[in-house]
Amino acid sequence: MQRLHLSTDSLTALALGTALAATMFAATASAQTAVSPMDRTSLEGSSFTHFPLGRPNARFQFLHSDLPPGMVLHGHAFRRDATQVRGLVDAFAADMQVTLSISPNAPAQASPTFANNTGGAATVVLPRTVVVFPATDRPALDPSPTFDLVVPYALPFVLPASPATLCVDTVMFGNTSAAGVDRALSIYIDSHELTTNGTNEQPGFRMGTGCPPPGATSASFATMTLLHLGTSMRLDVSARNGLPDDGTGTSFCLLGFGTSLTGYPWPFRPQCVLQTLVDQVFVLGQNDLAGSFDGSLANQPVLPAGLRMYLQAGSLALGSLDLTVGDVSTIVTPGPGPTTLPAVRVAASTNRLATTGTVSPSVPVTQFF
Repeated sequence: MQRLHLSTDSLTALALGTALAATMFAATASAQTAVSPMDRTSLEGSSFTHFPLGRPNARFQFLHSDLPPGMVLHGHAFRRDATQVRGLVDAFAADMQVTLSISPNAPAQASPTFANNTGGAATVVLPRTVVVFPATDRPALDPSPTFDLVVPYALPFVLPASPATLCVDTVMFGNTSAAGVDRALSIYIDSHELTTNGTNEQPGFRMGTGCPPPGATSASFATMTLLHLGTSMRLDVSARNGLPDDGTGTSFCLLGFGTSLTGYPWPFRPQCVLQTLVDQVFVLGQNDLAGSFDGSLANQPVLPAGLRMYLQAGSLALGSLDLTVGDVSTIVTPGPGPTTLPAVRVAASTNRLATTGTVSPSVPVTQFF
């Protein structure tokens, strides 16, 4: 078990924070919840971030305009990124403060000056407190089913009865972790890059294991991303450790598409297992001399939102009939992206006393409760 090294003052604050968290959890176990960006409720974000919890001396504002009017907020929480990084992220403790207000600015009009985004009657919902966050591991499937990194409020905050933009102002005073005190921590919070042109990016979640080409030891694998482009969809594929082309143009990258998993070993290469129940097979293109392929399956029809599909890339050499297959990427099809920004961040990641920050449409997927 990892030991957290905290000062006496921190321990006092920690005890307060732990009691607060328990009280808030009990009081809000059946409370309403909402996720922002709203479409990420059941979809993995397109990226990851270490903001805000992974920084020891920082100030952040997050503007959210897609929360239900009249909702009573008792806290917010973040979830672990599922697609980018595998492995355990250590527990840590963060010394932080959270202030909520109703911003005069919509996310698209967010100012780099923090004071301009803060509304009247700002409420310190979490006075400076040390909050302990648990260790997290890559979930078994995307997205993570739980928002494990919980920031409970000492005071509830009521959203107006009409649509409004919530400003979440977070000040980070320090942290303690296995890495030491006041370190920049890599905690891999699920995040999403927002656009306003209707494009929506959905990363693939890699699972299973591929097999190596004949005579090689490194297993084949592929990373995939599906993009909703409004009137069409495009799948980007980067496959590695496939069958190298010998210069004759006869080694190709193939893609199997299915909506369920299977486990069918190829008879003449049983270490190579077809892991998706194939509905369609696409010839993506020629491998290079290293056995790699980078390309896209473009101009595809728009699939219904919420469809989980399983995709497996492989290689076939027409001359030798050698075969290799990669791991599986599962992707849930997204709907169209927004045309106005539902959320935005303003970040000063190295100075909590800064009066200005950098505005970005890349935001952590946040659950409010």
